[in-house]
Amino acid sequence: MLSTAQADLLTESFARIRASSADYSTLFYHRLFLRHPFVRSLFPDDLTPQVTIFHATIDALVAGVHDLPSQHATLSEMGRRHVRYGVKAAHYAMVGEVLIDTLAELSGAAFTRRTRVAWETLYAEVARVMIDAADSDG
Repeated sequence: MLSTAQADLLTESFARIRASSADYSTLFYHRLFLRHPFVRSLFPDDLTPQVTIFHATIDALVAGVHDLPSQHATLSEMGRRHVRYGVKAAHYAMVGEVLIDTLAELSGAAFTRRTRVAWETLYAEVARVMIDAADSDG
Protein backbone atom coordinates (compact mmCIF):
# COMPACT_ATOMS: atom_id res chain seq x y z
CA MET A 1 0.00 0.00 0.00
CA LEU A 2 1.32 3.39 -0.99
CA SER A 3 1.81 5.77 1.94
CA THR A 4 1.07 9.49 1.84
CA ALA A 5 4.81 10.20 2.13
CA GLN A 6 5.47 7.92 -0.85
CA ALA A 7 2.72 9.62 -2.87
CA ASP A 8 4.31 13.00 -2.08
CA LEU A 9 7.71 11.66 -3.10
CA LEU A 10 6.29 10.34 -6.40
CA THR A 11 4.70 13.68 -7.18
CA GLU A 12 8.02 15.46 -6.59
CA SER A 13 9.95 12.84 -8.54
CA PHE A 14 7.60 12.99 -11.47
CA ALA A 15 7.81 16.79 -11.63
CA ARG A 16 11.57 16.43 -12.12
CA ILE A 17 11.08 13.73 -14.76
CA ARG A 18 8.56 15.87 -16.66
CA ALA A 19 11.04 18.76 -16.60
CA SER A 20 13.66 16.60 -18.33
CA SER A 21 14.39 17.33 -21.96
CA ALA A 22 13.89 13.65 -22.80
CA ASP A 23 10.42 12.17 -23.16
CA TYR A 24 10.06 9.34 -20.66
CA SER A 25 7.45 7.56 -22.76
CA THR A 26 9.60 7.38 -25.90
CA LEU A 27 12.65 6.35 -23.88
CA PHE A 28 10.59 3.68 -22.09
CA TYR A 29 9.55 1.97 -25.33
CA HIS A 30 13.08 2.17 -26.72
CA ARG A 31 14.42 0.43 -23.60
CA LEU A 32 11.57 -2.08 -23.48
CA PHE A 33 12.23 -3.31 -27.02
CA LEU A 34 15.99 -3.41 -26.49
CA ARG A 35 15.67 -5.54 -23.35
CA HIS A 36 12.70 -7.64 -24.43
CA PRO A 37 12.53 -7.63 -28.25
CA PHE A 38 9.87 -10.36 -28.33
CA VAL A 39 7.26 -7.95 -26.89
CA ARG A 40 7.56 -5.71 -29.96
CA SER A 41 5.01 -7.93 -31.71
CA LEU A 42 2.37 -6.88 -29.15
CA PHE A 43 2.42 -3.32 -30.47
CA PRO A 44 1.42 -1.67 -33.75
CA ASP A 45 4.12 -0.75 -36.26
CA ASP A 46 3.49 2.95 -35.70
CA LEU A 47 4.13 3.53 -32.01
CA THR A 48 3.22 7.22 -32.07
CA PRO A 49 -0.33 6.77 -30.73
CA GLN A 50 0.88 4.23 -28.15
CA VAL A 51 3.58 6.57 -26.86
CA THR A 52 0.97 9.31 -26.50
CA ILE A 53 -1.48 7.01 -24.68
CA PHE A 54 1.22 5.69 -22.35
CA HIS A 55 2.33 9.24 -21.57
CA ALA A 56 -1.23 10.33 -20.76
CA THR A 57 -1.81 7.21 -18.64
CA ILE A 58 1.29 7.73 -16.51
CA ASP A 59 0.52 11.44 -16.19
CA ALA A 60 -3.01 10.66 -14.96
CA LEU A 61 -1.78 7.94 -12.63
CA VAL A 62 0.66 10.27 -10.91
CA ALA A 63 -1.85 13.13 -10.84
CA GLY A 64 -4.17 10.86 -8.87
CA VAL A 65 -1.54 9.09 -6.80
CA HIS A 66 -2.89 10.45 -3.51
CA ASP A 67 -6.16 8.59 -4.13
CA LEU A 68 -5.06 5.48 -5.96
CA PRO A 69 -8.23 3.48 -5.16
CA SER A 70 -10.21 6.00 -7.23
CA GLN A 71 -8.22 4.82 -10.24
CA HIS A 72 -8.85 1.09 -9.73
CA ALA A 73 -11.84 0.93 -12.10
CA THR A 74 -9.83 2.51 -14.91
CA LEU A 75 -6.85 0.26 -14.19
CA SER A 76 -9.09 -2.82 -14.12
CA GLU A 77 -10.53 -1.95 -17.51
CA MET A 78 -7.03 -1.41 -18.84
CA GLY A 79 -5.99 -4.82 -17.51
CA ARG A 80 -8.91 -6.50 -19.27
CA ARG A 81 -8.10 -4.64 -22.49
CA HIS A 82 -4.44 -5.68 -22.33
CA VAL A 83 -5.45 -9.36 -22.41
CA ARG A 84 -6.94 -8.77 -25.85
CA TYR A 85 -3.55 -7.41 -26.99
CA GLY A 86 -1.79 -10.59 -25.86
CA VAL A 87 -0.35 -9.26 -22.60
CA LYS A 88 0.40 -11.97 -20.03
CA ALA A 89 0.88 -11.55 -16.28
CA ALA A 90 4.61 -12.22 -16.71
CA HIS A 91 4.96 -9.14 -18.91
CA TYR A 92 4.10 -6.81 -16.04
CA ALA A 93 7.37 -7.46 -14.20
CA MET A 94 9.38 -6.71 -17.34
CA VAL A 95 7.48 -3.51 -17.99
CA GLY A 96 7.83 -2.39 -14.38
CA GLU A 97 11.57 -2.94 -14.36
CA VAL A 98 12.06 -1.01 -17.60
CA LEU A 99 9.74 1.80 -16.54
CA ILE A 100 11.42 2.33 -13.18
CA ASP A 101 14.91 2.14 -14.71
CA THR A 102 13.83 4.71 -17.31
CA LEU A 103 12.51 7.07 -14.63
CA ALA A 104 15.71 6.56 -12.62
CA GLU A 105 17.85 7.45 -15.61
CA LEU A 106 15.92 10.65 -16.24
CA SER A 107 16.07 11.62 -12.56
CA GLY A 108 19.77 11.07 -12.07
CA ALA A 109 21.06 11.45 -8.52
CA ALA A 110 17.64 12.66 -7.33
CA PHE A 111 16.36 9.08 -7.75
CA THR A 112 17.17 7.84 -4.26
CA ARG A 113 16.49 4.41 -2.80
CA ARG A 114 13.33 5.82 -1.17
CA THR A 115 12.21 7.15 -4.54
CA ARG A 116 12.78 3.77 -6.18
CA VAL A 117 10.81 2.00 -3.45
CA ALA A 118 7.93 4.48 -3.88
CA TRP A 119 7.81 3.86 -7.66
CA GLU A 120 8.06 0.10 -7.11
CA THR A 121 5.20 0.24 -4.61
CA LEU A 122 3.04 2.24 -7.01
CA TYR A 123 3.81 -0.06 -9.90
CA ALA A 124 3.12 -3.17 -7.83
CA GLU A 125 -0.32 -1.83 -6.93
CA VAL A 126 -1.12 -0.90 -10.52
CA ALA A 127 0.06 -4.28 -11.84
CA ARG A 128 -1.88 -6.15 -9.15
CA VAL A 129 -5.14 -4.38 -10.03
CA MET A 130 -4.63 -4.90 -13.76
CA ILE A 131 -3.64 -8.58 -13.43
CA ASP A 132 -6.49 -9.32 -11.05
CA ALA A 133 -8.97 -7.83 -13.50
CA ALA A 134 -7.45 -9.73 -16.41
CA ASP A 135 -7.55 -12.98 -14.43
CA SER A 136 -11.18 -12.44 -13.42
CA ASP A 137 -12.20 -12.33 -17.08
CA GLY A 138 -10.32 -15.47 -18.05
